[in-house]
Amino acid sequence: MVRGDRSGRTQHLEAMAATESIRFLLLDDQWRPLGRVDGGRDWRHVLQELLLQGSHWLIVEQVRPNEGSPYPRRDDIRLARSIARRLRPLEVTLADHVIHGGREQFSFRAAGLL
Repeated sequence: MVRGDRSGRTQHLEAMAATESIRFLLLDDQWRPLGRVDGGRDWRHVLQELLLQGSHWLIVEQVRPNEGSPYPRRDDIRLARSIARRLRPLEVTLADHVIHGGREQFSFRAAGLL
């Protein structure tokens, strides 16, 4: 997040922090985990970790502990698309956005939304 940036992505991340948890999983080119970054951190920290790890792949992992449905809301879809768009100039690809709800999960990649 750039100072003064109040994008929809940033506002959605802040709103989610109150009721859900979000993490970013950094992957290597074989899609093996390199590390995790807490979504409550500043977006600049996520980008810094991506660059430090040399990662070109990112997974958004969202957990809804108080809700049984993993199906994405309109804001979740907008968030995934916004993150994917912002990663392109860095030559980083959003590999997936996974939402865990109850005992189920929803994968944007498997649903063809990425």
